[in-house]
Amino acid sequence: MSVFLVGFLFWRDLAVSGKLEAEYNLKYPSPFITPLTPYDRLVEVKNKNERYFQSIIAEPVYFGVRLPRSFRQITFWVNFRSEPNEIFRLAAFADKDKEIFEINGFEEIKNIGEGWQEGRVTFDMTNKNFNFQKYQFMFSAPQLKIDGHEVDISKIKILAEREPLTWAGFWEKVWGRIIKTLK
Repeated sequence: MSVFLVGFLFWRDLAVSGKLEAEYNLKYPSPFITPLTPYDRLVEVKNKNERYFQSIIAEPVYFGVRLPRSFRQITFWVNFRSEPNEIFRLAAFADKDKEIFEINGFEEIKNIGEGWQEGRVTFDMTNKNFNFQKYQFMFSAPQLKIDGHEVDISKIKILAEREPLTWAGFWEKVWGRIIKTLK
């Protein structure tokens, strides 16, 4: 059983198919999506009817996406609740240190009940920094400063895509992991 589990985790970590899906629902930590920061711009995670959410009270708020290797694009689905006509966007950093980023509104927003919405946005990651196996992202809601209300986040889901791993690439990664483990 443990060999199967290790094999499954290794296979998932390599993203052999060229796709990797991950979700952060604020109830449990995610190995792929980091918690929102800085904490002074957020309210602690709340639970209402088994929906865990965190409120953004000032912007910007940051998070990272950790991946086993670089990817061509990442699509996000974000479950959020905000005031009607609230400007709420997601940005991908090309270089966080120089504050160079690409900011996008959600391409598609659908109502999912009880005032919650799910927004979808896709980023081309080819010119974004992939430092320490992590991409950096930022939520922006500029009206928070003016209006003084909050934006609630309950789930961040991603689909990272790149070309599938070839057999030669697969064996190269396997050999690299074995060497790394033996050191």
